Formats: sequence, C-alpha cells, structure tokens
Amino acid sequence: MQLAVSPAKHMTGILMGAKTQDSHGKPFVLVVPDVSMYDPAMSDILIPVGHFIEAGFTVNHRIPSQANENRFSLKAVPLYGGSITTPDSTTIIVMEYAQHTWSSPAI
Repeated sequence: MQLAVSPAKHMTGILMGAKTQDSHGKPFVLVVPDVSMYDPAMSDILIPVGHFIEAGFTVNHRIPSQANENRFSLKAVPLYGGSITTPDSTTIIVMEYAQHTWSSPAI
C-alpha cells in the first residue's frame, strides 16, 4: 500500500490498512473501517477505535498487570495491552501498551 499525502478531500472507495501481526505472530493487514488519520511526520497511524466497534470488531483495552487475567504471560507479551478480535472471530491481534498508549504490534 502506498500512502498519498495531500490536502484533505472527500473520496469514496479509499481503503486503508495497518500492517500488524496476529496473536500467533502471523503477518496481518488490519483493514481500517471508515476513517483514520495519517501524518507523515509521525510514525503512527491514528485509528478511531469506535469505527472498529461499529464495524463489529471486539476491542478490549487492558494494561500489562491484567495479562494473567486474560491468560497471557508477561514473559511472552511484556507490553500486553488487550486485544482486537475481527468480526468473524478468526483473528486476534494482541495490542501493546506503553507510555499510556495502546498500539498494534508493528512488523
């Protein structure tokens, strides 16, 4: 996917994805429903979580101290931050939590 940077315009049919990995370490492109924001000066893509929930995703924000409650080992996932589950429940992405911010793991 190539990023296009220009003044904001209303466009239909634009598809954006964020490269990440699933809970088994397999590369996964998380297709962003509806709206997102990209700033070339930033290393991150900001995605409104509400759009994922509206699209049927399950989003569970957690902090590392809750890893054991969710059956994750901090040794295996030291930055455990909860999960995003796809609407069909076939893919789980384990989020990372650091500096009071949640993110999907980069690949």
